[in-house]
Amino acid sequence: MEYDVIVVGLGTAGAEAFRTCVECGLRTLGIERLNGMGGVGTIGCISFGGDIPKLLHDYEKSAGKGEVAYEAAVIGARRQGKRIAGVTYVTNGTVRKASAKIVIDSSGNATVGALVKLPLRRGCDFDGTMAPCSRAESWMNAGGGIRPIYRNYQEDTSTDSLDALAATAMKLNCGRHRFWCQNRAKQRILRPSPMVGAREEPRYVTERIQTLAEVLADTPVDDPIFYAWTPEDLPVTDRAVAFESEAIQNWKFLCDLPMFGYPSTISYQTIVVKGVANLLCPSKHFGVAHDLGGGLRMQGELRKAGKVAAFAAKLAIEKGVAVKDVPYKELKPLIEKARTLRRPLKTIVTTYHGYAFEPYSDRQVVEELRRDIARTPEWWFAKSENAPCERSAYAYWTAWKRAMDGKGRPLADALAEEMSAGGRFAANYAVALGLMKDERCVPVLRRLVAEPGCEIDPVIEKAIPNRFKAIALLGRFQDVKSVAPLVEIVKDNAGGFTRDIAGCRAYESADLYRFQALSYALMALRSILSAHPDARVAAELEAWRTRPLVIKGYDGFDLAARLKKVCFASPGKGQRS
Repeated sequence: MEYDVIVVGLGTAGAEAFRTCVECGLRTLGIERLNGMGGVGTIGCISFGGDIPKLLHDYEKSAGKGEVAYEAAVIGARRQGKRIAGVTYVTNGTVRKASAKIVIDSSGNATVGALVKLPLRRGCDFDGTMAPCSRAESWMNAGGGIRPIYRNYQEDTSTDSLDALAATAMKLNCGRHRFWCQNRAKQRILRPSPMVGAREEPRYVTERIQTLAEVLADTPVDDPIFYAWTPEDLPVTDRAVAFESEAIQNWKFLCDLPMFGYPSTISYQTIVVKGVANLLCPSKHFGVAHDLGGGLRMQGELRKAGKVAAFAAKLAIEKGVAVKDVPYKELKPLIEKARTLRRPLKTIVTTYHGYAFEPYSDRQVVEELRRDIARTPEWWFAKSENAPCERSAYAYWTAWKRAMDGKGRPLADALAEEMSAGGRFAANYAVALGLMKDERCVPVLRRLVAEPGCEIDPVIEKAIPNRFKAIALLGRFQDVKSVAPLVEIVKDNAGGFTRDIAGCRAYESADLYRFQALSYALMALRSILSAHPDARVAAELEAWRTRPLVIKGYDGFDLAARLKKVCFASPGKGQRS
């Protein structure tokens, strides 16, 4: 069968793409593996700010204007030069073929690209590990309300091994069963929806790939398709942030901004698959980096992307051009009319709920760091308050942002002056200087690692220890004088380094404190030795990797294997470059 557009996957983005295509008068085929449109937003009974019955009604109404194959799986795709000529799918035991001028892949896992062997991106740069898989469920709590819950594990769900996928599914089911057993007197399950890899799967290589660092630095975008203000929502199992990008480390660890959200402007090029003339990808596999994708896979944003893909398909067909050559000046009025280009109410980094922060002055930054700093809550636990931990997090953010904007010298000088005075809060100022890439902080950071528990390293209830932050920053500065104490931390499996802080409740267990110290120390040494090779030290570290080690994470699974992926003797071996 011949169509104008084939939409693969009718979830959050695909349902909007399909509906908009048929409204534009395009002959459209939608292929969906479930028995309805909307994905977890409707079939999974998880809709944030939407009416599930109305969404289902609207989507099914649009189905009557096009053609939909439910309970269908795409099993093949045909490529002719730089075009996807069509797909092969199976439904109700029947294999069918369909061709189209434009293909919109909204599968969420780059199904079409995988079938024609396009290059795909997977997970974090260190080892390709993806954000946790999710098993979404709907529950009824004691008060009668319905809410979704999740179970997360960091796995590579792109594996070809059925045994590995089965093991991941088992983890998800076991984790939720334990939760239910603990809470069955208060809650009952309404609908289980096991969705392995639902949060992050392989991503396309697109004409433009935007990163969290670019978004936070306000990198210009000439062809915006939507604006957003979202929480940073890259869930990192057992807080394994040491292996993530510098931007994520700054956000979740050094600044401790989990309850804050950020504004972003997303380019049309992020939904245009590179090297293919007629393939669009408006789903969570679109052109954002691993660190940005956590926040920009939200339902509202993906619905907008789906609509834009439909408008781009319409223009590409009318003009007979490749999707990357669709003129933005003609696309923009369509997406403005659809209201996807409305700016969000919040346009700066600020708390997800409650108190709104304005840009801090240099003096405010200095004042807010003159205190013991506890952890901020995650964004879904945030309450309306102007708590000291929130203000400290925003002070760190201000220092980081000043450096990104190239306007940080006066603030850096003020922080350095406070740090040089010594005292209990000197390490806070050193961390802020580290965020600004100012080397004046290095001696203080070095002392935190070499003398844990000294007067500038107090143990604070529910606080991320500054000694951990110091390790991460010393790796960025590639400080060769820190090698010896870092190696000792590793050889001791961080036992001595964490003994006096294991009960301060920043992390869930003594093992997780050791994991934090080891993961940052190993990654710091990897960075330092790349700039200052030392065969003897590398040999010591490689010997450590061969020794038995068990470190249990939040759900009792061993974390040692990921630590031992960090290599020193042969850079890149066992890990991604």
